[in-house]
Amino acid sequence: MSRAANQPLDPDLLECLLDVMDPEIGLSVVDLGLIYRATRDESGIDVALTLTTRACPLGEMIIEDARERLAGRFRDAPRIGLDLVWQPPWNPDRITDRGRELLGRQPKEAA
Repeated sequence: MSRAANQPLDPDLLECLLDVMDPEIGLSVVDLGLIYRATRDESGIDVALTLTTRACPLGEMIIEDARERLAGRFRDAPRIGLDLVWQPPWNPDRITDRGRELLGRQPKEAA
């Protein structure tokens, strides 16, 4: 597993990113498990996210939506860095229990 997947996830950043939807699947990037890093400190915000596939035609739109939502919520952040990463590759096991529920599936521990 790459370093990006082991980074902490700031709960306030995740809450903000819950409104960033993958329009093809209809779930947020958080519920899909696409956020690999979400940190903030005095230097700014750093988010690493992936997409469900490299061929996603809406990737730029999703990234720009995330950037706009973070900038709107964290107006005092001196910098907002968003990195699109491909390692580790995303797979459906990364979907959160909430995301699985929204898709009508059993939570991971019940599956």
